[in-house]
Amino acid sequence: MAQVEIVAENEVKGGWEFSVQVLSDTGDLRRHRVTLSWADYNLWSADGADQPEKVIEAVMGFLLSRTAAEMLGERFDASMARRKYAEADVEIPKLISR
Repeated sequence: MAQVEIVAENEVKGGWEFSVQVLSDTGDLRRHRVTLSWADYNLWSADGADQPEKVIEAVMGFLLSRTAAEMLGERFDASMARRKYAEADVEIPKLISR
């Protein structure tokens, strides 16, 4: 399974932007810029007690269980998970570790 590392987190208008590194099982390193809106954060962390970083880790884990890192693109919004996979809103909250 790929390893996900959050390298940086910045607050931006309407949410956060993360620099994320993904190391594949084969040793390929991919870097992504992932945005997370407050709306998606509130959907996946209903009580608001989760760190935004944990939500992005869960989103990345969810996406990487369904697609290869190179298919994600260099920049994307976390809502892509919701748009591509109907089960995302149920599964991502389960993946958030507190």
